[in-house]
Amino acid sequence: MEKHSDMEHTHRIGAHIRKWRNLKAVKQKDLAAALKISEAAMSNIENNITDITLGQLEDVSRALNLSLDQLFTDPQESIAPPADYKSPLQKNSVVEEKELLYAVIRSLELKDQQLQTIMQNVLQAMTTLAGQIPIPAKNG
Repeated sequence: MEKHSDMEHTHRIGAHIRKWRNLKAVKQKDLAAALKISEAAMSNIENNITDITLGQLEDVSRALNLSLDQLFTDPQESIAPPADYKSPLQKNSVVEEKELLYAVIRSLELKDQQLQTIMQNVLQAMTTLAGQIPIPAKNG
């Protein structure tokens, strides 16, 4: 695995945040609002003009439903196949096919966890809303 200096991570974290934000279909102004900063300040962070604080990193990870570790990775590298990837149409060894299968399983497990979190949030919101709706009195 390639090692990067802290300075290299500092210069790429904003770009990683922008890519993850775009992947999650979150608007820059919405992420800025979640961080309680201006859209211009969010743009400066994403363009590595302004450093991001640890607290802001934590807020970004919550807003985008990502781990802090993920913010330090380029989603294109996480999602893109490795450079030595062979198409399933080519002859692969059993080991390569097994690794590919496990990668797909891990990806599906992560998506399942994300969907469960979303459903829990939806159920919680619905329960809260239902508790706020008065029950009409029965006439009769």
